[in-house]
Amino acid sequence: MAEGWKQIWEDILSALRGGETNRPTEAAPEDVITPDSALQADSAAEQTPDGDVVEDIDEDIDLSPTLDEPALIQTTGQTWLRRLRMGALYLLMGIILMCGLWFAGGYRWAPDVYFWWLRLTSPKPPASDVIATFEGGQITISDVETHMQLLVPDEYLAALSSPETLVAVIEDMVSDEMVRRWAAARQPDQDETFSHTMQHINESLNLESLDLQLHEGEIQVTESEIQTYYEANKAQLGDQTLDQAREQIRQTLVAESEQGYLKDYIQRLKDNASISRNFELLNVPAPSEDDLRRYYDANLENFKLPRQVVIDELQFPIGGDEAATRQDADDALLKIRSGATIEEVAQIIPSASIQSGTLVSEGMRDPAWDTSVFALTEGELSDVFRVGDTFYIVRLNQLQPAHTQSMDDVRQEVLDAVQQQKTDEWFETNASKTLVSLKGKQYTLGEFYQEYQELPISTQSQYAGTEGMKQLAESLIERLLLVEDTYDQLLDVENKPLADESRLQVLKQMMHQEEVDDKIQATDEEMQEYYDENIGLMSLPPKARIRYIRIGMGQTEDEQKAAGIRADEAYKKLVPGLFQQGAVFAEVAQEYSEDPDTAAQGGESPDWIGESDDILAEVELHSFHEVALSLPVNEISQPFQFGDSLYIVEVIERTGPEQLPFEQAKPYIEEILTQQKHDEQLVQLQEKLLKDANFVIYPTVLEAYFQQLPTPAPFNPIP
Repeated sequence: MAEGWKQIWEDILSALRGGETNRPTEAAPEDVITPDSALQADSAAEQTPDGDVVEDIDEDIDLSPTLDEPALIQTTGQTWLRRLRMGALYLLMGIILMCGLWFAGGYRWAPDVYFWWLRLTSPKPPASDVIATFEGGQITISDVETHMQLLVPDEYLAALSSPETLVAVIEDMVSDEMVRRWAAARQPDQDETFSHTMQHINESLNLESLDLQLHEGEIQVTESEIQTYYEANKAQLGDQTLDQAREQIRQTLVAESEQGYLKDYIQRLKDNASISRNFELLNVPAPSEDDLRRYYDANLENFKLPRQVVIDELQFPIGGDEAATRQDADDALLKIRSGATIEEVAQIIPSASIQSGTLVSEGMRDPAWDTSVFALTEGELSDVFRVGDTFYIVRLNQLQPAHTQSMDDVRQEVLDAVQQQKTDEWFETNASKTLVSLKGKQYTLGEFYQEYQELPISTQSQYAGTEGMKQLAESLIERLLLVEDTYDQLLDVENKPLADESRLQVLKQMMHQEEVDDKIQATDEEMQEYYDENIGLMSLPPKARIRYIRIGMGQTEDEQKAAGIRADEAYKKLVPGLFQQGAVFAEVAQEYSEDPDTAAQGGESPDWIGESDDILAEVELHSFHEVALSLPVNEISQPFQFGDSLYIVEVIERTGPEQLPFEQAKPYIEEILTQQKHDEQLVQLQEKLLKDANFVIYPTVLEAYFQQLPTPAPFNPIP
């Protein structure tokens, strides 16, 4: 075997040298022109200093044509072909060798290869510490270090995990300078939105510094307090000595004292400040009944409902075998017509999925689905029909004709809309009036309402109404006092580097808005194409209307046991057992539920529940939704814990996943496509900025800097 590999290697070497293989051959005649002699003949011509060509020709050689001349031409061509083959083989062997070394751990010297390649292809730096240049400027090693330490003071070395990462940092620094030049021409400080944003950013930076200062310097913890805490919490601290646990205890005591300290600190600021409040301006007039009626009449079209059906439905998604799926659907239809329930069939046939008691509005599903289902009469079972990639069997339980919702049906919706209109009009009319005077500075109602509208929707709801807005106004007074205090302590000067970096990020967003976002448009054709390609994703999640009983679990173990007993009692009244009639849910809810608003309505929740696009809300409510949405209509759940209460739930009505028509899906699709185009355009903008700036990077300086880092990280191999 070893001799075989040796022979193969010798053959490769022989091929690289231009020969055949290492095999015994006959000696060539002396008068045959070899590749070497051909090369010598090619190089026999020389050029004199005067430029005349002098041919060094042996006079004994017969220059007349002979039969051997074609052999010379052919051999010369073969020589050049061999040269090409030789180069290709060298390249191939190099690639094989590099791959072998890489998988043997060669990635550890990959940065050296990277820099070696750059050295061959790039210019000489103007100075030993200049790592890059661009139009009208340069970046030194010191500039890079300062930039990285400002962004991530302790972890910046981790960001320099490879030379490519370092290059990306330098490219960003050049792009930043281009943004500054753009801003100098754009003069963004005259933009009201920009100025307002920067004001908030600077205030936040100063408040963070103040919080850190109070936390670390102002709140004192005595040694006796630390010892007392240590003695009282030895079990939790384990085997730690007092010295080992001292810093941990100090931080715990500081955190416990911080809230009270900050409250006292703010109160001292209030006591020493001149504050005038005109909170009567926050009393927005309530809408009258006439206001509600006018809004209802003007928006009557919005309260019209199309035809709706309540159905039980079996779905058979078509996989790889359409014929087998159709056979399953036909078998299911036969079983139902033979007396089996839809629920029983769904358990027997694995490919079937069931939606029971689903409310569907006309136009929410595919038109072909509507045609098949809305033609049924109440109680009628459809034949098997196909829509898209699914077979369906549907029983129509109830048909609700198209109608207009009454004023009473939509009163809360109308009230919310009219109240919002009244609020907007009130604050616009009184925008210039002074709401608060603080240390001689006046803050208007318009400025306050702008702050309110910039809050997240969930936070706005916490401060809705007159009393809520008064609480918000008081919180803003406290914020203003703290901000003024940071200026008195010159924290704004201390935070200037961070403020400058934040300003740059805002400028980048403005530039992206003007140079990229304002030029991006998703066309109707693109949105329709996306809709067609992702039709399976274009649906609303199922929702349900429910009744529920809530029983608080209390704080102590005895209270929790009592809550469990009470919940079991309520459930047994609702579901007493076989052949027994359960009590009316509304009556049991009024007797047992500790949720006063819904208990008075027989436990009925006023809103539909279901999975939400609000991630935070969904994380909080997911387990409740999971139980409620798994129940068939009119079925009652066993008691289950959610949060600090026990719940019993009955589903009154439910909808299945509803296919979104194209027009309703357009806003979501437009957002997706716009973001995709935004990302693509940003890359192009970065490339354009660097090109226009005549950006040049100097690998020799980059290599020297990279190699002097404490632990230059290798390229990570692919696992």
